[in-house]
Amino acid sequence: MVVVLLVLILLAVAGLLGLVIKVALGVALGIFLAVTVLTAIVGWRVRRALYGPKWRRVRGSRGSSVEVLDRHNRS
Repeated sequence: MVVVLLVLILLAVAGLLGLVIKVALGVALGIFLAVTVLTAIVGWRVRRALYGPKWRRVRGSRGSSVEVLDRHNRS
């Protein structure tokens, strides 16, 4: 802990503390976004594996059909 504090003080004196903080923030943001995207993809794949594609889950989507009620002979 003392070593980390000493390194932070030396970086602040050298003027590099801002750069180090920006790089650390960028790395943390990148890791957070990667975990978020990975979680979304895994969740989507698990839902799709359990329930199937979306078009199979929709009830009543049998397709369309045409029923001819009255047929006229045109001869």
